[in-house]
Amino acid sequence: MAVRFGVVGSGYWAEQVHLAVLRQHPGVQLIGVWGRDPAKAEATAESVGTRPFTDLDAMLAEVDAVSFAVPPVVQGALAPRAARAGVHLLLEKPLALQPAAAAQVVEAVEQAGVAALVYFTRRYTPEIEQALPALAAQGPWQDVQARFQSGAMLPGTAFEGSTWRQDKGALWDIGPHALSVLLPILGPVAEALATQDGHVTTLSLRHASGARSATRLSLHSGPDEAGESYRFTAGARTTTYNPPPTQRQPPFAAAVGELLAAIAAQPRPPHRCGVRFGLEVVQILAAAEQGLRTGAWQPVP
Repeated sequence: MAVRFGVVGSGYWAEQVHLAVLRQHPGVQLIGVWGRDPAKAEATAESVGTRPFTDLDAMLAEVDAVSFAVPPVVQGALAPRAARAGVHLLLEKPLALQPAAAAQVVEAVEQAGVAALVYFTRRYTPEIEQALPALAAQGPWQDVQARFQSGAMLPGTAFEGSTWRQDKGALWDIGPHALSVLLPILGPVAEALATQDGHVTTLSLRHASGARSATRLSLHSGPDEAGESYRFTAGARTTTYNPPPTQRQPPFAAAVGELLAAIAAQPRPPHRCGVRFGLEVVQILAAAEQGLRTGAWQPVP
């Protein structure tokens, strides 16, 4: 039996990724769309042939699962409400913009017993997911120099007008992507610090293992600067990893499939991209952001 899905959000990402995948996924019955702007939600729903909802609770009452395609501050506020309604969750990264809000999502999910995954794109890309254990096995690594630069906020792009990205920058938008690669290889983070140089933010981490990593992040890089790469060092040993470019719809389709499997599983095992991993990423980013303000390394809970 198909799982009934609703989408929270009516913007570009909701239409081009979430709805585009859900409307044709064989295990899904797309029920409708709710957005903060009713007129925009109606137009988006019409464009994909589904139903617009003006009341979120009304949609939650008719679905088994929801995917969130809204700014993280909105997601952090609404996800607990959906979980408490007994609805399974497919969430975007970052889970929220404050550790307390992310922790409330975790608490609501675990108390309700619903399935919940966070869509870290790289972790649903098979070539990348398969590479991470091999890179970890080549360690332990002492130092990692990484680069994750994109042109997502350049003039004329789909995200140019994204208010939360303008406010929070590359640290919160693409920092989660880099962390989703680094944490499985280097392990938990003990301290974090962010520094800023123009449009480039450097996320520096001291891992509990003793390893250190530094990742250059930017949303304003031209074609010659954009890209993603990792250089791992241990003594005289060095390994580089250049992940393949990630597509938009196939990883999301994989995430939908994994959520469907999690919904069906009894008992439900922990997931590598569950809400607790989402909380860990938010805690790291919040500590790094505090470090950016104070100029000092900050402990990560």
